[in-house]
Amino acid sequence: MSRPATAPARLARLATVVLVAWLAHAGAQDIVLDPQVFDIGRELRCPTCVAESVAESNAAIAREMRQIIQEQLDAGRDRGEIVAFFQDRYGDWILLSPPRSGVMLMVWLLPIVAALAAAAVLVVMVRRWRAAAEATVVAAPEDLARVQAALAGTADDGAGNAPTPAPAPRR
Repeated sequence: MSRPATAPARLARLATVVLVAWLAHAGAQDIVLDPQVFDIGRELRCPTCVAESVAESNAAIAREMRQIIQEQLDAGRDRGEIVAFFQDRYGDWILLSPPRSGVMLMVWLLPIVAALAAAAVLVVMVRRWRAAAEATVVAAPEDLARVQAALAGTADDGAGNAPTPAPAPRR
């Protein structure tokens, strides 16, 4: 059976636990970042969670990238230089908004061109439909006579058969 610890031994253990807890807490404190870090981070895509920016992501790589942005801001670099730094390492893919030059210009222009083409097709179709609706229909005299007879209730089917009475309206 073990002996109960003496008061100085218990005090030493308590002091050790408090010291370890304090050191763990001090090491776990977040580093305060400049708000500009998050502004720049919103332009960059997180490499691991593709749908989020570096500013929004809590992935380890995003935290490291925010730290790199802070270090570069502290070194006196501006937004363009920092974004170019990440573009050199990851390519244009790292940018949340593709650059407006070269082949990437098509990403910006294609939706506009498609919308203009759809509007042009719609205008042409509406003009055709209006013209078709306003066009005068020429009917043969015998067709007109048959329609007038049907409207009068004495329809003849054109083969000499007796006229069929018009059906009574439904209620």
